[in-house]
Amino acid sequence: MIRHAARQRGFTLIEALVALLVISIGLLGIAGMQALAINNTSVARVQSLAALQAASLASAMQSNEAYWTLGALANTTVNGAVLSDATLNAQSVDCTAAVCTPVQMAGWDVQQWGQSLAALLPGGNGQITCTTVVGTPITCTISVNWQEKTVGLNAGQSVAAQQQTYTMVVQP
Repeated sequence: MIRHAARQRGFTLIEALVALLVISIGLLGIAGMQALAINNTSVARVQSLAALQAASLASAMQSNEAYWTLGALANTTVNGAVLSDATLNAQSVDCTAAVCTPVQMAGWDVQQWGQSLAALLPGGNGQITCTTVVGTPITCTISVNWQEKTVGLNAGQSVAAQQQTYTMVVQP
């Protein structure tokens, strides 16, 4: 009986250490999941902002039918307040303080939209492409581009920035 009790000594300490190891590994896993959840929340936030910005420009286009239904704009790139379309880029009237023509309003709207993209989205810029096929309604494709950091799940993967795009088609 005495020999049996001697073999049992220290067994509770080993059980406690194994339980501590299992709990530690579980807590590390939870911490990793929490980090990924925070990253995914940030990614979803930026994607939502991109969708809202595209919808904002679509709304501005629909409220200024006098310009957008003419089909005067074929393709323009928007980087901040700088537009690749010379006609719209030349519009410098503040349409919140003055009465504007449809061209001035379109220039103001697109410049303000570009500034919002640059301020809200990392590396944010936009593209507007309108098609004008005779006999069909004018359709415009609004593309919002931004840089997004991705986090790898595995230890070998690193954090990298990737170009992301949100696209919306609208009939002004």
